Amino acid sequence: MKNIFLVITLLASCTLFSQQTDSIGKALSAKISVKMKDSLNLSEKQQAAIYEINKQLSDKSMMVWKQYGQRDSVQRFLQRIENTRDSLYKTVLPNEKYWLYREKKSSLVNNNN
Repeated sequence: MKNIFLVITLLASCTLFSQQTDSIGKALSAKISVKMKDSLNLSEKQQAAIYEINKQLSDKSMMVWKQYGQRDSVQRFLQRIENTRDSLYKTVLPNEKYWLYREKKSSLVNNNN
């Protein structure tokens, strides 16, 4: 009986963790897409595409965390996922908006905003 309770508790915890990470990924994707819409003057269609890209990248990152956990290799795999972001954005954004995005990103990364 004690083992059954333990298994049920573990399953419930895993389900809750999965739901929380999914909602965090959705919230972060929404925040990024709204910010990009405002700063780059994107259409609703472009914003929706940016949201989907960010959601997919978030889902991939969560899978890497689940698979590799706290191992040293997790950072390398997360960076590989992150390195695909710009090329995915390029398929959605018109050329001038893509380069504006890159300028803003560079400024943010270099802390020159």
